Amino acid sequence: MKHAWGPGGSVGALGLPLAESSRRLALGQWFTPPEVADLALALALPAGADRARLRLLDPACGDGVFLARAAAAGVGQAGLCGVELDPAAAQAARAASPRAAVRCADLFSLAAGEIAPRGFDAVVGNPPYVRQERLAPEQKRRVQERLADDWPDLPLAEQRRLVGRADLAAAVVARALRLCRPHGRVALVVSSALLDAGYGEALWRLVERHGRVATIVDAPRERWFRDAAVNAVILVLERLPAAPIASTARAAQVAPAAPAAPVAPAATVAIARLRMPTAQAARRLAAGGDLVQVAELRRAPAGAPATWAEALRAPGAWFDLAEAAGDRLVPLGELAEVRRGVTSGANRLFYVSRARAAALALEPALLVPLLRSPREPGGETIAIDPAALATMALLAPAGAAALARFPAARRYIDEHAGLAARPTLRARPSWWALSARPARLFLTKAYAARFVQRLAPAPVVADQRLYSLHPRPGVDLELLAAVLNSTFTALALESLGRASLGEGALEWTVADAARLPVLDPRRTAAGASRALADLARRPTGTVHDERARPDRARLDRAVGGPLAHLLPAAHDALCASVARRAARARQ
Repeated sequence: MKHAWGPGGSVGALGLPLAESSRRLALGQWFTPPEVADLALALALPAGADRARLRLLDPACGDGVFLARAAAAGVGQAGLCGVELDPAAAQAARAASPRAAVRCADLFSLAAGEIAPRGFDAVVGNPPYVRQERLAPEQKRRVQERLADDWPDLPLAEQRRLVGRADLAAAVVARALRLCRPHGRVALVVSSALLDAGYGEALWRLVERHGRVATIVDAPRERWFRDAAVNAVILVLERLPAAPIASTARAAQVAPAAPAAPVAPAATVAIARLRMPTAQAARRLAAGGDLVQVAELRRAPAGAPATWAEALRAPGAWFDLAEAAGDRLVPLGELAEVRRGVTSGANRLFYVSRARAAALALEPALLVPLLRSPREPGGETIAIDPAALATMALLAPAGAAALARFPAARRYIDEHAGLAARPTLRARPSWWALSARPARLFLTKAYAARFVQRLAPAPVVADQRLYSLHPRPGVDLELLAAVLNSTFTALALESLGRASLGEGALEWTVADAARLPVLDPRRTAAGASRALADLARRPTGTVHDERARPDRARLDRAVGGPLAHLLPAAHDALCASVARRAARARQ
């Protein structure tokens, strides 16, 4: 796959020599397994067409696997075209398909008319995955100019969004649609992160004006690129005639907590989760089979991209729960303010061991226990013991006059005045004033097989790997903690979290956390807080261990109330999804 890797030590990714790793890093380069190429081709090539006469483009062809597999699928080599920036890879592509037209060039240096005067019947491939931070200003300018030339109706703000914030793959998707003829198909292997990213909205609006997202295909039990830290999907687009396509569903009309309402097939995206190995699915589709025969097929509103990732990842039990819960499911942001944990900018100044704080005689009024990591001692329990936290956060007041009232802290800060020049500190009005709001309840940012949301008897400060929760008026903190530590919330986190990284970690951003649908603690029985107290001080096990624990069952029943009958299915779905995520990461 074309993927951005970071170098490490004397060798780069996969133990490659550093020079090779750095080259691939710069190009965002990793290559596609043949069976994945076969699946993309089966989705892109029109059924019943005379394949020998088709014209097919791979816009970032690498070593030519898509071109070679297209030839094997019956596409005439005279109709095969590729563009590749790396001369070595372009030469390999020519060797694999001698009659294909492979151009060694930057895709964004070529006008659409130079590549495809009449457009291609199919555009397939695996775009380079290069984060925008790695693109030089000149590269960004060239990409933006080419997008503006390709799509004159693309607003300047959205051009900048697609280039200034998006991975390069998003711009390749936009180019691929432009290079496709009307009614032709695009099938690109992209990171599933494209479905979650905020910049994706600009891409989907562009696609909606000039085509449609037909299908998104995932292999939940496989990791297509076993050595790349990414989970990928195949994105299938159809190019439609010039008249704009009006969508009947808008993302704002779809509640994120509930399954999408039935929509006419023409206004939906087919979400396909393969039930069999990719190679087998590709053979069946190439032989004329249908997606229904090889995948679990779901439908999501075409105009609501926010629902696509949910439909792609969530088990059926989540949709059953959302339907049964109705308005009992509310966004976490309605119940509490969700704040990102602390990024100090200078840990050695702001994070002080208890012993060092005592030796410096720092004023106790400015010191708050610091929860540095979900994994520090005691991290497997819901309950936090502030006295057991080894590190204190220094919360000095802003303003020189206020700081002067604390002479020991002022001396300590003066001794570290050189830190004020750090970019992470100099933007602060008072560089020594750490912006932190102590809290008692915290939501964990990333998950493996254990779901623990921590609760302290007194306010503490958390590092950026946790999010602090500050209940809104009328929301009981302990009942909210009970809800967040229930199996219902674990299923929501597992179903809706970002799992695009191949290592298997499930992640939540602050904005995602504010949208997390949870059972409303204002409609939860008071007994839930007592049930939480029963298990808060013991280590929380993995989801597989927890389902057999009586105290866990008591908490779940107390939180669920009339929804408790859904617990067996919720437990099954949660355990299966976590196991599948872990197995995929181990491949």
